[in-house]
Amino acid sequence: MNRFDRNLELMDGLETEYLRIMYYDFDSYYSDKYRSYEYNRLCTIINGEKKVKINNEDTITYSKDQFILLKPNSDVNMEITKPTKAMVLELSDRLITQINDKINLDFEDEVNINEISIPVIKDSNISHAVNRLALTASSSDKNKEFIIDLYAQEITYNLFKNRVLHNSTKEKSVSDIQKAICLMKEHILDNITVSEIAFTLNMSLTNFSMKFKKAVGISPNSYLTNLKLTKAQELLKVKNVTEVAYILGYENISHFIKLYKNKFGITPKQYSLKYNDTY
Repeated sequence: MNRFDRNLELMDGLETEYLRIMYYDFDSYYSDKYRSYEYNRLCTIINGEKKVKINNEDTITYSKDQFILLKPNSDVNMEITKPTKAMVLELSDRLITQINDKINLDFEDEVNINEISIPVIKDSNISHAVNRLALTASSSDKNKEFIIDLYAQEITYNLFKNRVLHNSTKEKSVSDIQKAICLMKEHILDNITVSEIAFTLNMSLTNFSMKFKKAVGISPNSYLTNLKLTKAQELLKVKNVTEVAYILGYENISHFIKLYKNKFGITPKQYSLKYNDTY
């Protein structure tokens, strides 16, 4: 591998309803820095070992039948010093939420999981489930995606039992949407795009759009358009229609006028004249 990136990750993997399985084969010394994506990742070693430093904490070394749970949007320094084969299970938010909603685990003491350093997980139940999952993934069973998702539920359940996983999905989604709206408002005159916002939040455009619409009720494109049209009303008090359209990133003036009229019931020119007559 010459570079640790998303395209290489997805080349030899498998995706089911609940997770993505990704494989890595390092045949010589390798080191790199990267930032993880928007999902929790269970990382393990098939052969060899890996050293990682996550979010500038202590360096962790783990090997076969050991695991680390990499939280979303983590900064990772990785070093491979010997030939190593690794596997990563990217767990969907839906899987984590469903397991969390269905299980009942009682602990004697309360622990703030966010304050715990990332541990190396050693759990025979997780090891057995991961091994069976890997064997199923390489099989020709026509129903293997269904079987893999059963193992995924078992693995996720045991991650909850080990207290290394908690359902921060809802809180994280709300935080992401709040950040997105702030970015839209702060950069509305910079012609910021939804794609740029998704990139800034380290999310895929599809996933960001889906989460935004679920939380707000409309697509991020529609929300951004509404913000622009509201801003247009303010700008029309001191500038003409063409100037306002260009300031807000609309090169097609007719399209801008149509959007404005659909939202407010009058054209931007009519609004400008009405405002000037009033004041």
